[in-house]
Amino acid sequence: MKTHRMALFVSAGSDHGETRQMLALAAGLTRLGHEVDVVLPHAEEDVVTSLAHGVRLVELGRQGPLALSLALTRYLARHKPCVLMSSGLEANLTALKAARLNRRRVPVVIHHVAALAQELAAAGNRRDAARRAMALKYPQAALVIGASEAITQALASEAGIPQANTAQLDLAPQRIGGAAHAGESSAALEEGPLMRCLWLLMQAAGMNTQELEDSPSVASATPARVQGRDTQTVPITAFAGDRASATYRVTANAGLSATHTDVRD
Repeated sequence: MKTHRMALFVSAGSDHGETRQMLALAAGLTRLGHEVDVVLPHAEEDVVTSLAHGVRLVELGRQGPLALSLALTRYLARHKPCVLMSSGLEANLTALKAARLNRRRVPVVIHHVAALAQELAAAGNRRDAARRAMALKYPQAALVIGASEAITQALASEAGIPQANTAQLDLAPQRIGGAAHAGESSAALEEGPLMRCLWLLMQAAGMNTQELEDSPSVASATPARVQGRDTQTVPITAFAGDRASATYRVTANAGLSATHTDVRD
């Protein structure tokens, strides 16, 4: 199976469900041989230690919403992943804005773990602005994924998304027995959801998915309408602009300890 570079973007802290799910997804996609970047404003140490071997961590830097969107735009323009998947309301809006600034060269798949009402309530006095932004930007996504049918339906109703552009997929990782290896999480994404998510990402990117569709794990995990490599440290360029300082960490598969490379303006 041909491998691709994919990017997963989150802006929530490490204790949020979307962050845990994106880390588990990154581990699974990397295990299948794909190159995966986990992109976020700032990585707490438990995020760094939870990264699976081979996953590259890109930190855009602590900054305001506009600067964060510009930093993500620079990342997309320079590293050209075949698809960007974001998770969580704020991350989704940032990803869609960055994709527009990048002239939509990279398709965006947006993902929600929590109920929409819960995420809007967390927005506080920005609730109405968030709803308007959703109605404007969410229809631009290549695909909208909800963790449950109720979440998916709420997203489609709130943002006016056609049913054909939505999917329901639970990416909650499952605990695995025994101690995890250093640099790996003790929770993993099961094969069925992993392969179906890969299928959806490749579909959103306009790629040939025939090989995946012939896989028994995809066929069994997909609804009727859809039917370890070593890693080297690579040079990377700052995306955060002239004034903002940003750190880019690249993990290398080096025994039990991860090697980090930091590049600052």
